[in-house]
Amino acid sequence: MKILDFGEERRLAADMADQLAKQLAPVLMEKRRHVLSANRVARLLEQTIATAKERQAKTGMGVMRRAYLAREFKSALEAKGYPEDFVSVAVEGLLVELSRKPSKPSKD
Repeated sequence: MKILDFGEERRLAADMADQLAKQLAPVLMEKRRHVLSANRVARLLEQTIATAKERQAKTGMGVMRRAYLAREFKSALEAKGYPEDFVSVAVEGLLVELSRKPSKPSKD
């Protein structure tokens, strides 16, 4: 693994944006936002972000890789035509989730 090779993060960001676009078209967010359920949008974002959390659990992404992933995810969403406010919320959610410490399993 090369230290400054961010190819995996670039591919992950593109895959996440594609996954989101399949379930929540950018046109809907731009033109018909009022008919979308906030719970549905939140659930779709959570599912998309879960992909990154799974990768982080396997590879242990550091600060640089998380930042690069967030930047690439933002660029991918903007390229697909999502509104700026939605992109900001999605990227913020990604960063918050990736910054959380993994929960330890309970001892029962």
